[in-house]
Amino acid sequence: MNRTDSGPDELALIRTEPISMQWANELRRNVRLHPSCRLLRELLGLDPCTRTVVYPFLMKGWSSIQIAERLKVSLATIQTLLEIGRDQLKRKLATFR
Repeated sequence: MNRTDSGPDELALIRTEPISMQWANELRRNVRLHPSCRLLRELLGLDPCTRTVVYPFLMKGWSSIQIAERLKVSLATIQTLLEIGRDQLKRKLATFR
């Protein structure tokens, strides 16, 4: 499934990947431990596909390639979702200034 186009089937795969559920639960625990951390709350508010890609990038220090390999989707899909997530987080966090 290493294609360069990011079709709906790749996004569906990310959404149902067991690791995405594990990371979402991990993120929820971190939000409970650090309720005043806006970044964690806003990260949790991203759509599941975007969150599944942005979380390991920001919180675990994974590269785009590592994420693509782990989720078995194209690097182009990962890069697109990272850009979407970055833009969304930037907008959301900017409103708190």
